[in-house]
This record gives sequence, structure tokens and C-alpha cells, in this order.
Amino acid sequence: YKGLNAFFEFAFWWRLAEALNAGRGSGFAATIDGYHQKYSAVRPDAIAATKLTNHDEDRAASTLGRNQSKLKLAAAVLLTAGGEPYIYQGEELGYWGTKANGDEYVRTPILWTADASSAASGDLGGKVDKSMLTASISVESQAADESSLLNVYRRFGVLRDCYAALAKGSFKEKSLPGKTTIAAWYREYNGQKILVLHNFSSSTVIIPISDDKLTAMTGSNGTASVEGTNLTLGGYSSALF
Repeated sequence: YKGLNAFFEFAFWWRLAEALNAGRGSGFAATIDGYHQKYSAVRPDAIAATKLTNHDEDRAASTLGRNQSKLKLAAAVLLTAGGEPYIYQGEELGYWGTKANGDEYVRTPILWTADASSAASGDLGGKVDKSMLTASISVESQAADESSLLNVYRRFGVLRDCYAALAKGSFKEKSLPGKTTIAAWYREYNGQKILVLHNFSSSTVIIPISDDKLTAMTGSNGTASVEGTNLTLGGYSSALF
């Protein structure tokens, strides 16, 4: 910790993948906050360099069973948690691949256009999972699809730009007794405070939010709605206030 003020926080992804696959969000924020406290105890200028996977790990999509809802939630968690996030190329498109047959399978080049014929026929060369190189996984196709994984990354990236609390704020768990599938925390910076809630399960959860004097929902992923003092959060969905 003393040598560098930032280094890839591998454990962030390990804990997130475990929690998503177990459908259990409670405790995630406290664990991540514990890492941050460890860093800052050694270096006050420590920065949590959060990420999902990188070029030396099985792809996030493979670890999460190519489940698009889980992948979208993982993106939302990465871009709303504390620290400075890194996105490994292709992760924002849902690329899959494991290291079992060689590292090349987790390093596939970006498919930019919807015409995947040349890529699939071998123009990318080397060890590439050709079955992945379809029009639907391209930048062109996903950019045009509002519900795509790429556009989840883009929307939450914009939220980080719009709200300083998401980009620079402190990170503190919000306790929700009995709501074991929910991970919730506050981000606060220079008088601005944001409540972040993520549902790590496939089931819909109703969460009382009357103890927070909330303004309008500022961002969401999946299905989220407010009625009275209750938030209804669909499976693998997120809400920001």
C-alpha cells in the first residue's frame, strides 16, 4: 500500500461476482468499505481502483453465466461504488471467454460494426471465440439499442459526470434490516448526497424509503418505481436518489 496510491482492486470483483451469483447484496458495501479503510490507513491519498475483470482473468460474462441482467447490474455497481473505476475493453459489450484454452480468449478485439462476417471468417486472427462475433454484440448494434449493456455503461457514466458525489464522494453502507438481497450505500461530496440501491437477486423487492428525505429518482437500471414511501426494485435492478 505504501508504494502506490492506487492499484487494481481485484477483490472488488471477486466479492461482487460471489454476491451476484449468490443473490445476496447485504454486506457487500461494508466489505468494500473495509478495503477502502485499509488503504487510507496507510496512505491518506489512497484511491480505490475498482474494476470487474481484466486481461488476465476469465471474462465477467463467463463468470456470471452470460446473464445480461447480472452484467448490467455489475456495470451499475461498478460505476456507483466508491473509487475510480476501470473498464476492460469488451466488458461494456458483454464479451465472454475463459483462460482455459489460452489468454487470447479473454482478449478478443472490439467488434465495431454490425457486419460481423469478416470478423467471424477469421480476419481477427488468432484464438478467438467466433461464436461470440455476431452483429448483436457489436458497438454499432448496441449503441442503437437503448436496453443494451453498452448503454447501461454510458448512462451510468453520464451520471458520474453529472453528480460529483458519484465521482468523488465518500462511500458508506446504508443498513436495510431484513433486505438481504439489497446492497445500499450513500455517496456524499461537498454537500451533495446520493442514495444508491441495488437488488442482487432475480426477485422483486419492496423497500421502505421514508427515513430518507428523497428527491426525485436520478437514475435507474432495470425496473424501479416509487409509490408513497416505498421503492419497488425489480430483479437485478438499481435506483439512485
